[in-house]
Amino acid sequence: MTPLVAVAPADSLGPVRAALARYGDVAVHADAADWAVDRAEEAALWAGAERGRLTGPLPAPVRRRLVASRRLVRCVAGSVLGVDPLLLELTRDPGGRPRLRGYAHLQVSLSHTGNRLALALGAGGVPVGVDVERADRPVRVETLARRMCTPRERAVLAGLPPAERPAVLLRLWTLKEAHAKALGAGLRLPFTGFGFRLLGRTAVLTDDRGQPVRPVESRFTTHLTATGHLVSVAAGSPLIPLGGREPSGNSYAFSSIFCEDRSGRR
Repeated sequence: MTPLVAVAPADSLGPVRAALARYGDVAVHADAADWAVDRAEEAALWAGAERGRLTGPLPAPVRRRLVASRRLVRCVAGSVLGVDPLLLELTRDPGGRPRLRGYAHLQVSLSHTGNRLALALGAGGVPVGVDVERADRPVRVETLARRMCTPRERAVLAGLPPAERPAVLLRLWTLKEAHAKALGAGLRLPFTGFGFRLLGRTAVLTDDRGQPVRPVESRFTTHLTATGHLVSVAAGSPLIPLGGREPSGNSYAFSSIFCEDRSGRR
């Protein structure tokens, strides 16, 4: 299970490093307001190669969130790598996944909803994907389920009390988004072509008929934060030895779908 840590700029990032060393992957979440900066010169430094976007047509709140997310990535990754955060360069691969240039062994994935930021990191080249969403986001269950669920998932949803369906559907949605990001497929991956069976905080990947996908090469976790957000993480198998450097379940368990994080920042 991928651990989740809440972080702010003044917090020690020791728990993040410890979790990554122990589990091979970790996710963090944060308030964009905590990581935003006011001075244009500082914002440009954190934006790095994307600084040109700060003078474009983006609304001011979007620019602030962009800078906050890049600062979060650089500071957390810099702490893990033992590198000055401002020396890290965030790029994207052909599939659109964010990458730290020169550090292929540390994979990253980003997500946001409103002012809530989420970041996943995978050591040893572990491909990761993360998605965050408000747990109380209003959804049209039947409409969304037709667009993104397998027949088995729709049948399971239909068998639930109506009040429980939105939470389960939102969790499935975030898991599918996280899986697509880990694969680097984004919106190109049809969400009706694969599904999940929920088991406590974890989930099992299935095919479109509801059968578990074998061999199991990925792990899936969902956390419910104290801020009321779902954070789902997909993490694959290590691809690169730790420290390497880039060269030039069978049934849904609905009684405990979520284990709420009430610990606040750790």
